[in-house]
Amino acid sequence: MKSFQPRPASGAPPYVIAHRGISARAPENTMAAFLRAAEAPGIDMIELDVRLSRDEEVIVLHDRNLQRTTTGNGAARNYRLDEIRAFDAGSWFHPSFASERVPTLRNVLSTVGSRLWVNIEIKSDWLHREPPGLLEERVLDTVRSTGMIDRVMVSSFDHLLVREIKRREPALVAGLLYNLYRDFGRLPSTLARGTDASVFVCARHELRRSWIDDAHRHGMAVFVYTLNSAPHVRRMISLGVDGVLSNAADELADIVRHEHRKEVGR
Repeated sequence: MKSFQPRPASGAPPYVIAHRGISARAPENTMAAFLRAAEAPGIDMIELDVRLSRDEEVIVLHDRNLQRTTTGNGAARNYRLDEIRAFDAGSWFHPSFASERVPTLRNVLSTVGSRLWVNIEIKSDWLHREPPGLLEERVLDTVRSTGMIDRVMVSSFDHLLVREIKRREPALVAGLLYNLYRDFGRLPSTLARGTDASVFVCARHELRRSWIDDAHRHGMAVFVYTLNSAPHVRRMISLGVDGVLSNAADELADIVRHEHRKEVGR
């Protein structure tokens, strides 16, 4: 598989990114959701969230706490990996997914990394911060050992974390997630100063055309979340975004290509 580049090739449609896998039809951040993405035509990348277990394994889990998406309770950081793996991570979505477990980042990269690019969002909890550099290094260790440095993008709302991970591995593609309350009034290129990030990521309702213009002038790509309907896709493509994140990426992939052809033909 070719190396990941922040912006699609000239004339190509925006990247289609499965947000936490095909999370509209399988429990988010599970192998079931990621495998559905790998098997669906037209999907370029999966997005997932990572944090640490008590024994410092990199696990794929969005929330700090386990109870929303597993049968566990409390902070995942308080449990060893083997304890977390004992929890059911699928029944909350549907009983047919009762066998799903919280995967590790290594599991996911080893299983679908040869078929799809992977957007690794590193979760940083402001009130429960990890020791400086620990989470970044554990993620990098996993990415390096699986040979995925050129096929992943690492992103975070924590821009200091992005700066640190780029300092440790300059070859890695990095993205900044926009926080309305903290980043309000600042352009993508301003936020990226000192981080060497090449992708700007924001919610669809936050996006401004001026941000896209600024990002593109400074060689940055713009990814938008979470697009789950054709009208949202049409709007974002008309603005010129470079990547769209969707819970139903398998359904929207054809729409993305169709709308892109219409834009190019105008």
